Amino acid sequence: MPTEDGLCLTGIEVVSGKLTVEGELNKLASNISTRRDWAAVDYFTNYIESLHMEKQIAIGILEEQKITFAENFSMTVPLFDGGSIRI
Repeated sequence: MPTEDGLCLTGIEVVSGKLTVEGELNKLASNISTRRDWAAVDYFTNYIESLHMEKQIAIGILEEQKITFAENFSMTVPLFDGGSIRI
């Protein structure tokens, strides 16, 4: 339930700790890949390849969106292989 000012939630316990954009994007990519496997659209062996494709799509979207912001900023996006890319 939200608090009266709407800025916080009450009555909810977060078990896994802090929510992060990285964690949520990783869950989204994983869910998309596994659903495609369950729907027999892809084979399980395509799971990893689809994660890398989705990563490239997400990076492209972030790069395109960054251009539209008035603020000058950069972000570092971690990659599945342990590296990172700076946008």
